[in-house]
Amino acid sequence: MLPYGGMVRVYGVPGCGPCEIVKMFLAQKGVPYTFVNVREDLEAAKVVEALVGSPTAGVVVEWEGKRRAIRGVSPAALNAFLEEYRKEKGGP
Repeated sequence: MLPYGGMVRVYGVPGCGPCEIVKMFLAQKGVPYTFVNVREDLEAAKVVEALVGSPTAGVVVEWEGKRRAIRGVSPAALNAFLEEYRKEKGGP
């Protein structure tokens, strides 16, 4: 189990448009999350670099030991993540 009580961790930089969209989407869907600022957290920056190359190349979400890079934040990409997340949680 991840720290933060199993919440989704959203890795990004403050003010990043796609990061803000992901956070708003999660809030609207009732998904608990915490934001991890990769400019302040060296380990988080390494996670993002490994998955997308740079903090501005995509948003990384982590939950229950899984990590997913969301590039080109679109309704389809966000809904695909949400479906996978809900399946893991046993929800609708």
